[in-house]
Amino acid sequence: MTPPQSTRIEPVAGMSVRIETTKNRVIEGDNLAVMAALLPTHSGRVKLAYIDPPYNTGNQFTYEDNRGEEWVMMMRPRLEAAHTLLCEGGAIVVHIDEHEVARLTVLLDDIFGRENRLGTIVWDKGNPKGDANSIAVQHESIVAFAKRKSQFHPLEQAKPNVEAMLAKATDLMGTLGKVMLPPDLAKTASRYRLPSVALKPHRRARTLDDINKAFAAWLRDQRAFRPGERAYNRIDSSGRVYQAVSMAWPNKKRAPDHYFVPLIHPETGKPCPVPERGWRNPPRTMTRLLAEGRVVFGADEQTQPRRKYFLHEVQTENVPSIFKDGSSDDRRLAKMGVPFDHPKPLTVAQRIVRWFTHQPGDIVLDFFAGSGTTGHAVLAENRERNAGLQFVLIQRPEPVGERSAGKRAGFDRVIDMTRTRLQRAIAAMDEDALPGPTEDRGFAAERLVP
Repeated sequence: MTPPQSTRIEPVAGMSVRIETTKNRVIEGDNLAVMAALLPTHSGRVKLAYIDPPYNTGNQFTYEDNRGEEWVMMMRPRLEAAHTLLCEGGAIVVHIDEHEVARLTVLLDDIFGRENRLGTIVWDKGNPKGDANSIAVQHESIVAFAKRKSQFHPLEQAKPNVEAMLAKATDLMGTLGKVMLPPDLAKTASRYRLPSVALKPHRRARTLDDINKAFAAWLRDQRAFRPGERAYNRIDSSGRVYQAVSMAWPNKKRAPDHYFVPLIHPETGKPCPVPERGWRNPPRTMTRLLAEGRVVFGADEQTQPRRKYFLHEVQTENVPSIFKDGSSDDRRLAKMGVPFDHPKPLTVAQRIVRWFTHQPGDIVLDFFAGSGTTGHAVLAENRERNAGLQFVLIQRPEPVGERSAGKRAGFDRVIDMTRTRLQRAIAAMDEDALPGPTEDRGFAAERLVP
């Protein structure tokens, strides 16, 4: 793909925000031509190409997306251009519905290689659609491919309740040794408003056992927590949250003879019971686990020791193939004065941006910018996590629909809505707090011209 010799990208007067310091860009022009013009500066530099292209539904979107095979002819060169712009560890993520998900996947197989598939996420929107003779579709697909899968970063997300659990454990450990009521009595006293005079004789220095009882009671009240999270229901003397798991040989066969060395109880000095089929770890590993404080002993040698698994070491999990988000940004955009038909929810876009970027300086490209949700998501991520991301949005200067809400709001072109939304999103953030020292809360408004 070679850049056009007769075009250049120049600023649009009066539309930028913090143009002197920003690296974010919103470029007006046909996306294929703009991507060609970006080659000298951005080839091999984009971390994430995140797009929501026309879905070929029979509605009249830009690029006339009811054209069947011509949809593929329109998409192919643009996906090839994105492949060129992506860095070796980059990825492309594409929203698509049931009409073209199969054809899109085959197209990406051809351009990116089947071996670079990262998978397809099913976005459950919770709102079935379809006629009476068909299955009611209530999901969209989000198809992801890496440029080179071997160099793409691990796809992980933070477990939803880990931070709350660790924070609670820290708060409880802060009470160790303080003179307080036992946890069960404190709860009863609060419920029935018992007089402090009557409770005074029952106050005593809080122990680690008290803290564990309080932590277990708090976990029981967290009904939204998942069973796997609730399993981490203990706090050790170092303040680490853990669960205790059997160290027994994991299958029905007998372990080798040297896997039967007993562990010595640290208080009684006597050997503890060995699992019937042996330990699951060899002696050298058991020695290491003991040295690292990862073995839980009972009150005496009668109890079989178990292994500690610490919560702080498993704060992330793999990105799932299904997520549910039934939110709509219609109200958000209407409140901003930029009503747009069928916008991606900001919550979904933020989730994708968070998963598929990796470090400060990562560039996010959206060459079907529409209402500017991708740019808004990058701004939000930078504000919330100090992520240090940059965005490049491309939107052709197409007119808004004559009967659309955007037209009624006074907009003539989609690109004007894109820029206005970002301006107002930034203004709202600025009202709350000015940007941090390294936060890029701006964009350069540009256009491709002869």
